[in-house]
Amino acid sequence: MSEFEAMDDLTRCTAGELARRIRAREVSAEAVVEAFLERIAAVNPAINAVVQLAPDALDRARQADHDLARGIIHGPLHGAPFTVKDVFDVAGLPTAVGLEARRWERAKEDAVAVQRWRQAGAILLGKTNCPPGGSGGDAENLLYGRTLNPHDPTRTPGGSSGGEAAILAAHGSPLGLGSDSSGGLRVPAHFCGVAALKPTVGRVPNTGAYNHRGGLTDVRTQIGPLARSVADLALTWPLLCGPDFIDSGVVPMPIGDPASVCLGELCVAYFTGDPASPASAETVDVVGAAAQALARAGVHVEPARPHDFVRNGRAISDAYSDVASLRGQDVVELYDAWDGYRSFCLQFMRAYDAILCPVSHQPAPPFREMDRRRFDYTLPFSLLGWPVVVVPAGRSKEGLPIGVQIAARPWREEVALALGAAIERELGDFHQRRSTA
Repeated sequence: MSEFEAMDDLTRCTAGELARRIRAREVSAEAVVEAFLERIAAVNPAINAVVQLAPDALDRARQADHDLARGIIHGPLHGAPFTVKDVFDVAGLPTAVGLEARRWERAKEDAVAVQRWRQAGAILLGKTNCPPGGSGGDAENLLYGRTLNPHDPTRTPGGSSGGEAAILAAHGSPLGLGSDSSGGLRVPAHFCGVAALKPTVGRVPNTGAYNHRGGLTDVRTQIGPLARSVADLALTWPLLCGPDFIDSGVVPMPIGDPASVCLGELCVAYFTGDPASPASAETVDVVGAAAQALARAGVHVEPARPHDFVRNGRAISDAYSDVASLRGQDVVELYDAWDGYRSFCLQFMRAYDAILCPVSHQPAPPFREMDRRRFDYTLPFSLLGWPVVVVPAGRSKEGLPIGVQIAARPWREEVALALGAAIERELGDFHQRRSTA
């Protein structure tokens, strides 16, 4: 058994399983938190994913046990632990985001997303590494150093939520909170072999997340969960949703239930690659296997792709990156092109309930191998603002995880989650699977 294989049954459990076992008094919250803290102590020296521990985690666990003994259950996550990317404010802890100048910038209150999981009974274990300032392709900075991929320490866990994905993959946390502008949740989930959800833009307040402005000025960035199962995504993401009366971009839309989705009534378009960003042969095979899995589950699947999906998305993103240097009419033309892209893709979706495609063109590359294609398949959905689920679906011949992403129509997270769960069921437990080669 390698150093990254969980020794303790508790650290193999999902967050939902842990909360259920705690409520049933099969195990104490204190024992659960203690097991994960021990796991972090065992694996973190090798992968450097957790950069700060919450000093009150065990005290909060003991309080959760005390409250449960009195018949008080704080919510569906009562006693279950979680970690957060170091862009989220946590009262009393620094939000350093890998910057030396912010090493001692202690937050006065929790970010709204952290508050909401705590209000649901969850217990914070600590904060995880990210790129400098919280945005970038690798979880590496001068303050905290480099986070390594648990599947291969020569490979990147990705960014920007790379520390979160790495500690979940190493069983040091059952549940994580990250953020996604270009693929910051989805690419690390794919590289590390965990599940993630980028909700529809406007679902979750960005309040209290460093440099995540929200509202009209930050229409690509969305906060979402990472976990080792789609069931945990379905359990935990609704707890994050709804207006906080600070982030002006949040919309009070109804939340659907994945259990109510009839797979036999769904039509899914799938593509295994895009000519503008060819995917590796192994990636093509894994996406094809995921499409077959959906077909076995009763979903109607057919090969289809929006025309110039990657090329047009890349062009808009490149222009948006330079928006500060643009002048009046150029800005108008950029937003016209962006609206046109969104409209074109919505028209494509009239015939489909979701799209299945690669997360990236290849599995996790070696560090510093940062070509522009890494986010080619995630950026378009960021520009569209659609909900996307990532689920691990296979491995490369080296044993590296390969995920797929399922994008649904706006506000239809339950469809993406139901399809992700179907892929999980049909393909079996990813953590028990071996190389696809």
